[in-house]
Amino acid sequence: MHWIPTVDTKLNIWTTAAVIGASIALYNTLLGWWRNTLGKRAFFVRNYRKLAPHVRHEYVKGLFGEPAWQYKQNVEQYVVDPEPEGTGVGIAEQDMTVRTWPLGRMAYLTTWCTKDDEVAMYGITTRSRIFRPAIRVGSEHVIRLGKSHLSSLPHPDPDVEGRVRWAVGAHMFSYSEAHYFGSPGGYRTWVLGVSDAGYPSTAPVGLGANPDECDDPAQVARFRAEARINSVLIAGGSALRLDSILPSGVGPEIGRVILVEPEYGLRARLVRLRWKTWAATARLREPRSHGE
Repeated sequence: MHWIPTVDTKLNIWTTAAVIGASIALYNTLLGWWRNTLGKRAFFVRNYRKLAPHVRHEYVKGLFGEPAWQYKQNVEQYVVDPEPEGTGVGIAEQDMTVRTWPLGRMAYLTTWCTKDDEVAMYGITTRSRIFRPAIRVGSEHVIRLGKSHLSSLPHPDPDVEGRVRWAVGAHMFSYSEAHYFGSPGGYRTWVLGVSDAGYPSTAPVGLGANPDECDDPAQVARFRAEARINSVLIAGGSALRLDSILPSGVGPEIGRVILVEPEYGLRARLVRLRWKTWAATARLREPRSHGE
């Protein structure tokens, strides 16, 4: 008869605790790696879709951490005119706190908060070709940030949503148009457009410096057909006068976000090499005249 060794089947509580602790540590390590690499895009999109007008700033900070930029800006709002001989509606100013988060190298998140730190407006601007989240506009339209053209949405009604706005300067530009759907849209206003801090960013140079210098609707239609939406600003049903911050308010202030030091190291070199290769390929594809 062969000798059979004795096997201890007693549960060792310390060994079990060590295995559970190691498993939790491994899970947290893998989760952190996923959120900082391949799963970062999904993490940002999932948290962005948890936002809504009138949420608290602390709620946003719990989702995205501390903002990188914060400053005050005056925003106009409609108020009831107390004068008996007035028109019934006046305009007043209020200070709002504007905060901006860099979502890695993929996007910028911006919130506009009242003095009580209630989010009155929030927006997102893509800055990468791999960050193209689908965003519902109203109840019947869905756009993909960084991919959908402005013409994928109906032209705004000037009598309801105001006219489209743009500004072209020596170093900065922006374009915005508002869309309002009333009760089906929860009385929210979606402002979509092109920010110079986003990607891709098509400057409305063919339209002139501002809407007052363009009297040809065909030029606006042409730009809407070729420009891609890289920024969305969502405002709740309030008395804010959006014209007082547009068109530049559709995205973050490039004068602030551009001051962040550029990246160095191997990743930065690869990015520069990729853009140089793309630029050289684009030049080779350009048709040349006979004199060249």
